[in-house]
Amino acid sequence: MPDWHFREVHRVPVKGPTADVMRAVHATTWREAPLARALVALTRADVSAGRRIVPDYLSTMGEVVPCPEDEFLFVGAQSPGDTPRPPGTVLEIVTGCQEPGILKVAMNVRYARGVLSTETRILATDERTRRAFAPYWYLIRAGSGLTRRSMLAAIRRRAQRETRSR
Repeated sequence: MPDWHFREVHRVPVKGPTADVMRAVHATTWREAPLARALVALTRADVSAGRRIVPDYLSTMGEVVPCPEDEFLFVGAQSPGDTPRPPGTVLEIVTGCQEPGILKVAMNVRYARGVLSTETRILATDERTRRAFAPYWYLIRAGSGLTRRSMLAAIRRRAQRETRSR
């Protein structure tokens, strides 16, 4: 999503081959990120200790998009309030829908040039939806940031263990 109304980016340096780091992205569990687990548990989401953070949890919020080997990307579409969700797949809605009342979400986890990052972008299809979503975004942003940093730290620890064991 080249355009957005709300954006959050977090980064941590990680040493290791892309394959090791991305293997850690796909394998890190909630048990390894206790702060993230505690914060997300407040939403009543399933954060069982053995459940993987990125492929199991994040992908429940949208549709996983095929990407190069250095990235995990998912997109989501929400129609808050009484707006009916438009027809089509989530990816079709995110890439093509312009109907008012829709929030488009893209979130990735990427490893490039020694940096593991996560970025979230949210685009409202109209000004009313953007204004209605803004208070929620500002309310959850600090907790979301702590969650992301905890998640990235857990992935980094796993990736570095994986690299040392080779």
